[in-house]
Amino acid sequence: MSQPLVNRLRPHRMGLAVGILVTVLSVLTMSSLAFGVLLNQFDDKTALPCDQVPGTPEPFEGNNHIAYQGASHAPYKTKPPTSGPHSPRVVIPGIYREPIPEELQVHILEHGHVLIQYAADVAPGEVEKIERIGRQYPRDAVVAPYPTLDHGIAATGWQRLQRFDTYDEAGLLDFVTKVANRYNHGWRNKATDCVSP
Repeated sequence: MSQPLVNRLRPHRMGLAVGILVTVLSVLTMSSLAFGVLLNQFDDKTALPCDQVPGTPEPFEGNNHIAYQGASHAPYKTKPPTSGPHSPRVVIPGIYREPIPEELQVHILEHGHVLIQYAADVAPGEVEKIERIGRQYPRDAVVAPYPTLDHGIAATGWQRLQRFDTYDEAGLLDFVTKVANRYNHGWRNKATDCVSP
């Protein structure tokens, strides 16, 4: 005895309904993401004025890629560097336990991220606190040791530098939140280098 036609169609209808539901939800999700991106393009957000940006503005040293890691180039004028010739390779934000070559540091900054680097004299407890800040801002901050730094902690952004003698949570958070993404392959949201007249 064969099954009635209605019973044979139920699984097919159920599969069709699920397929339609998944398609509609996918379209709605993608539309909302696209709408969010579109809104960000027309965001009226304006960058902070120079007198409210932490750290000191540093002169532009160029933004050219070097041919390969280790290729010779003009020396950087700041320690750590804040702009200049840099590696074509890039490092993603995160916590690093090994020093990052200066040419990679500059490329990190060119992508709008900030670096928090510490000298050998920074106590392990303070390093843990610095790393905690890096984890709070996983899209914006890179944390790493910097052995050529003579003392303390250095925070850098594109053409921006701030030094700290000891761990300063408020100062480091202020730097990360106000300097990250002011520059990303160009000044954003009407930000400027704060050096040019």
